Amino acid sequence: MVKIGAVGTGSRFQIAHAPSYPSLEEAQLVAIADPSESNLKAALRHLRQIYESAAKEADLLDPDRAEQLRATASSIKGYTSLDAMLAREEVELIDFCMPARYHDQIIEAVKRGIAAMMEKPMAYSYLEAQRIWQAVKDNRVFFQYNEEGIFDPFYYTAKKIVDGGSIGEPLLVSVGLSLSGPEEEGWPWDWTQTGGGALVGLASKAITVGYFIAGFKKQIAQIKSAEPDGISRNVGDRLMGHRFRSFDVEDDAHVLLRLEGEKGDWVTLLAEGSWLAEGSNYLAVQGTKGTLKGEKSDTKLHVTEFSGQAREVSVPRWNSFEMELSNALECLKDGNHSISDEDVGLETMVAVGGAYLSELKGRIAVTPDEFKDFAATFKSGEELVRTLIEGIRRK
Repeated sequence: MVKIGAVGTGSRFQIAHAPSYPSLEEAQLVAIADPSESNLKAALRHLRQIYESAAKEADLLDPDRAEQLRATASSIKGYTSLDAMLAREEVELIDFCMPARYHDQIIEAVKRGIAAMMEKPMAYSYLEAQRIWQAVKDNRVFFQYNEEGIFDPFYYTAKKIVDGGSIGEPLLVSVGLSLSGPEEEGWPWDWTQTGGGALVGLASKAITVGYFIAGFKKQIAQIKSAEPDGISRNVGDRLMGHRFRSFDVEDDAHVLLRLEGEKGDWVTLLAEGSWLAEGSNYLAVQGTKGTLKGEKSDTKLHVTEFSGQAREVSVPRWNSFEMELSNALECLKDGNHSISDEDVGLETMVAVGGAYLSELKGRIAVTPDEFKDFAATFKSGEELVRTLIEGIRRK
């Protein structure tokens, strides 16, 4: 079994990760850490309830597993920092769920040879992401960039259809995601914590998922804030914490990427993320032989060939977060890289940063190297982010 320490016990951990652990027999959650003692206590109570519920289900069919689950629940320790956890516990894998501002804390664990998986975005800014990437490379540890969309059956099935050649060579991949906005919490709107708004929190998922479908072997050649809406703030104030508050980040983001392959082939990726309203969460792929389309809420993908043939492909059902965590455990056990590794995480940060730079420069296309050169002129990630978000268009 892999001994795991989770850092950050907010909504992502409690809603997505914590319920998955009892189903993973190869995982032993030994400790959790959070700087907030109240959050830590709440998370420990929540975990014990989850494990006890799983143990009750296992009582009749697998009493040994039920006993193991109860033993794990009673033994999970709580700490107020990653350093305190590492000083007392022998963990083999860190599940890092803290806000982006604190992601560079993982570097110390990586330097100790501890494997890590980290929630998106990879870091607060490209500068911190590059340091994390370098630490992973230098210390040759396992790293997984946790974008659960890659493990979602909807997007995974689309990937199989595209790779199978049913619609020919992909030319355009469009991924759109929309929510009414995370207004129940204030921190996603605080650029000093997150590094941005809807582009970081939602469109970055569309970028990584679209990149996955187009093929991670391709390279990002150009990045552009897409007309006519680009990266913009549309709502002046949001009702958060029982009162209206102003914010500086975008609530709507539309990004174009040009992805180029080794044979001179290329794919255009349109990634859209909006916190304006709950709406369409769509996928569309245009190929040389036909199209693939689907809505995330549907159970089918629709393939239409230019010859006139049309078919529906059923989407299977599984828990994408559980699959994401299981993938990390299996790769770690077998000594393999994750399909979503440190390179994917860093490339996504380049795409996000390049999109902000494109908006700042009047929505002109920029190359990854142009963005990296721009980022290198800043002494800190906060200075870089502060400058990039100045380009956000206020409507």
